[in-house]
Amino acid sequence: MMKKSMLLLLLSGSLSTFAQTKIQTSIIKEIQPSSITGSSRAVLIDDIVPLAHTAQLLPLNKEGVLIGKNILSEQIDQVFKNISLALKEAGSNLDQVVKLHVYLSKENLVPDVEKAFSLKFNSGNKPAVSYVTGDLSHPDAAIAMDAVAVSDLQTANDQASYFNSPALYNIAKGAHVSVLPAGGVTYVSGQADEGDLVEATRGTIKQLEATLAHLGIAKNQVIQIKSFIQPMTDVHLVEAEFVRFFDGSTVPPLVFVDWVSENPVIEIELIAASPSETAKATDQMNFITPPMMTASPIYSKVTQINRGKKFYVSSLYGVSVNPEKQTAEIFASLKELLDAVGSDFAHLGKATYYVSDDVASAALNKIRPIFYDPKRPPAASKAMVKGVGKGMSINIDMIGVAKGQ
Repeated sequence: MMKKSMLLLLLSGSLSTFAQTKIQTSIIKEIQPSSITGSSRAVLIDDIVPLAHTAQLLPLNKEGVLIGKNILSEQIDQVFKNISLALKEAGSNLDQVVKLHVYLSKENLVPDVEKAFSLKFNSGNKPAVSYVTGDLSHPDAAIAMDAVAVSDLQTANDQASYFNSPALYNIAKGAHVSVLPAGGVTYVSGQADEGDLVEATRGTIKQLEATLAHLGIAKNQVIQIKSFIQPMTDVHLVEAEFVRFFDGSTVPPLVFVDWVSENPVIEIELIAASPSETAKATDQMNFITPPMMTASPIYSKVTQINRGKKFYVSSLYGVSVNPEKQTAEIFASLKELLDAVGSDFAHLGKATYYVSDDVASAALNKIRPIFYDPKRPPAASKAMVKGVGKGMSINIDMIGVAKGQ
């Protein structure tokens, strides 16, 4: 069993120094960039800039035909082409990407993807990158990605702006990219309902609708929706429910993750622009439990970052074989990164925990109460998946804010 003293010892040991590099302006700051992986351990950005969020993009051409079947390098190139096309519509480009979420069909593809990233981002900005493996929505796709990037567009202060590229295939008739206005952002933790995939999706959307209503957030303020689903072969059923719900308005960018779960078969989380009045809030962050929900000491149902420099963290991994030790090592690395960006565990806004076995899941449940203030835990989703990359049992993907900014 993991002991608190062991964890504190891990945290009190000698920690490496993180380099901080200015990219073009003070807007984007890299934390420990690596030329080997083409990524940074974390990226810190000013709160005065809008952020583009893309949909999950596959290696498909305009007609929906897969490019590079069985050739990973061609698929990677096509996905980057598609991300570039989407970001262009939102006043952004690859040089302004701060976070990439990478979804792979096989875990052993991670080293090849890192090599490709080292070439793609060999100069300038190196984004934070997270990995998860499992089935993708196209049976022959080896990779899919979605991106977060600084945008040059000035938009309404509490509404999403949606864009589509005519050069991109559109599966769900939704936006290829949206822009989060500069300022406040709301993270809604994963919610789930029971039933078959259609029933569960419809019920979960209804739950999310009630949460948004309580927060005073409208449909046109939703920036991105991420669904953890099983099986991925039925993703079209989920897409159809989103089209149904957003009838008469734009479907926000959608992301899908293969989920190892039999009941429930779907969990849905979302990002939204906060109501304009949150900018006047006394606290830098809000941690919210809607009245129809029960508070948890290890994750918040909703968090809002009202102001401050946001940061995105790459997938964090341990080095030990034992899942409990991996988890302790991850939180030690996270502590180091939080120090580097001027933050702490009480200023984490959103966590995504990917676990590939029950031991890692249980270890995560044990460790979170040690590090989180029960009144200020991050919003979160914990997903059992087929692989987390690097042959490990758990990785953690974090978003937070620097203290007092």
